[in-house]
Amino acid sequence: METARAEDGAWVIQFDHYDPEDEGRRESLLAIGNGCIVSRAAAPESGDDKIHYPGTYRVGCYNELTSHIQGQEVKNESMVNLPNWLPLSFRVEQGPWFSLEDVTILSYRQTLHLQKSLLSRTVYFSDQQGRRTLLRERRFISMAQPHLMCLSLEITAENWSGNLEIRTGLDGHITNNKVPRYAPYNRHHLEIQQTGSWADNNLELIARTVQSDFTMAFTARTQVKVNGAALTGIASVKPEKEKIFSTMQVFLQKGDKVNIEKIAALYTSINMPAGECRQAAREALLAAPDFNTLLTAHEAAWQQLWHRCQLTMDNQEQLLLFRLHIFHILQNLSPYTAEMDAGVPPSGWQGEEYHGQVFWDEVFIFPFLIFHFPESARSLLHYRYRRLHAARQLAAQHGFAGAMYPWRSASDGEEETPPFQLNPLSGRWMHDYTFLQRHVGAIIAYNIWYYVQITNDLAFLADCGAELFLEIARFWASIATYNKHLDRYEIHGVVGPDEYHTAYQHADKPGISNNSYTNLMAVWTLSHAGALLQLLPEQAQQELLEKLKLTPDELEQWDTISRKMRFVFNSDGTLSQFEGFEELQKFDLYTLRQKHGTERLDWVLESTHDSVQHYQISKQADTPVLLYLFRPEELTALFRRNGYEVKEDLLHRTLEHHLAHTAHESTLSKVVFAGAFAAFDPAVSWTFFKETQQVDISSEDKGTAEGIHMAAMGGTLAVLQHHYLGWQVQDGKLEMHPDLPQALGRVYFSLQFRNKELLCQAERASGAWEKPPVLPEEVASKESSESSI
Repeated sequence: METARAEDGAWVIQFDHYDPEDEGRRESLLAIGNGCIVSRAAAPESGDDKIHYPGTYRVGCYNELTSHIQGQEVKNESMVNLPNWLPLSFRVEQGPWFSLEDVTILSYRQTLHLQKSLLSRTVYFSDQQGRRTLLRERRFISMAQPHLMCLSLEITAENWSGNLEIRTGLDGHITNNKVPRYAPYNRHHLEIQQTGSWADNNLELIARTVQSDFTMAFTARTQVKVNGAALTGIASVKPEKEKIFSTMQVFLQKGDKVNIEKIAALYTSINMPAGECRQAAREALLAAPDFNTLLTAHEAAWQQLWHRCQLTMDNQEQLLLFRLHIFHILQNLSPYTAEMDAGVPPSGWQGEEYHGQVFWDEVFIFPFLIFHFPESARSLLHYRYRRLHAARQLAAQHGFAGAMYPWRSASDGEEETPPFQLNPLSGRWMHDYTFLQRHVGAIIAYNIWYYVQITNDLAFLADCGAELFLEIARFWASIATYNKHLDRYEIHGVVGPDEYHTAYQHADKPGISNNSYTNLMAVWTLSHAGALLQLLPEQAQQELLEKLKLTPDELEQWDTISRKMRFVFNSDGTLSQFEGFEELQKFDLYTLRQKHGTERLDWVLESTHDSVQHYQISKQADTPVLLYLFRPEELTALFRRNGYEVKEDLLHRTLEHHLAHTAHESTLSKVVFAGAFAAFDPAVSWTFFKETQQVDISSEDKGTAEGIHMAAMGGTLAVLQHHYLGWQVQDGKLEMHPDLPQALGRVYFSLQFRNKELLCQAERASGAWEKPPVLPEEVASKESSESSI
């Protein structure tokens, strides 16, 4: 990849060669959207094959299917790959339809213009007959008119004359087919109800999801000009059961230019009655102006978005990566999304990894949104509030009180974690107990607290935020059990962020005990419940207490639990990941990597009839998430509240200890360590930070083909804001304590705080960030040098 040049102003992601092996990653990385529709950057002449994967997704569109797995009927809800609006190709003199695989590429350039969300491609090629052709492509998903998708091709016949045939269409023969390990699942989510043409050969396709029963109407028009003059020939339309195509013929002289504009509209019954979708899509298409007029309005809408999150710095390479991360957040969670009922899938709305289900990823994106687009942050909290009833039901099903949010959910807030996951190395199915990650609710409570602190939106708190927070607190009080021998409360039967340790060996049931992250987040939630209530007027407090039947005795019990939680420490005094972790076998990660490369540890070990559960190795950051979320002084106060004297030097040693036992098999792991180490070891923090910024942008990251890592992108912005720039709120006032990496130079940024727009500048004069970093791999290698696999 060619990085942005100085004259680009750090706004351009560009590729100067075509690489079939890297095309899947680029399709995700260069995807474009508007917070309502997101479309992968697949070539318009391509289909679903081993190289390309067209994917268009409507935010919040899910469908549930039943599959037979391990002798069980397993229900699984997935985001739906919608009919493909892109198909547009051409051929000369009845030859093969254009494909990059069938021509000699003389030059190639693919560019994502971040500032205006425009994807362009220029291909200069020669076919097998020696005909040289210049192809220029542009496309965007309108941020000004959220139902419109726009594509333009310009074809120049450089050294030939002849007949050019143009083919355009809508393709409904689509399945969710991007993730190979999901092949055993039922993936046919669509039923095509109608295809046809109308009004001067405009095309339309009507489909529905087979279970959720969402109707979707696509319409498309294609207009052709030769040397600026409109083509008046009649198109030949060929409707089929699941797709519709039309073709047009034009004779070109050497040097002629053909401009082809395709505008498509999409309406769904997610936001309107099913019977009105077709008419709405037709009307939108009829009213739509030409490509360039639509592009002007689209660029203006993006300019307004960028104005609300201005960021620039001396380091242009870093600036480009920050802007790329902002770009993907904006096109997945735009102001349009704030009006929808939508959460945050880990891969955004442009990849099918994890079936597009919702986990806890909003905590990594929330810090950016809350300071730049608070209405979008609020919408994510409303999304959770709408599922409060489902969370109460889930808690009751497991014998708990309050609201217990699922680890994985989709449309309705029910638990969607599958009971099994396929190990592609062994071909066997492995039990999946990660649904025992009960900490999602704590993240929701955390986001509520900081949203109110930063926005002072007490109306939201009174309407739904306080109720949501208190019901989550009630759950934590109910899951905590009292150990009378220790006079401590404990939390059993859970799984921490690590995800690899889901059970004890020879235990009767899954789950581990006293996960430090889970216990501390429970303490934090319970300890803040009273303060949250006090933010409400007295009358509102009383009404809420009556609604929830929350008594002073129950509130007092919460306070007691928040002062008597048990935490487990290792023999060296550092905080343990969970009770019993230190008794597990040591693990030699270096040797395993030498043998098996970057394959997942749980898959590698299971394929040898072993288990990752037996070893002191974590998939990703677990306990260190605490130091990503909280300042050291906040953590020491919380531990002191529970009678533990945990000083900052012990927190630093705890970080080092956990670093030596972490495999970083999640993109979130390194951004967590970047934030956690910022207060203790700037060099290590910066090393992790730079590695996180390479996620998705590096051709080594093969997983990006299945979807970008949006939470890691949001995490880099959160680390910049809260750890490097030092944003924090104290007593209703915004404070900034910048401790910038020297490499960033001066940083200029904008933010919103309590309805005020601020423009700020920060820079670092000292050289504390210049010392040689201690590479985490070296620490881990030394720690595990005596162990074996």
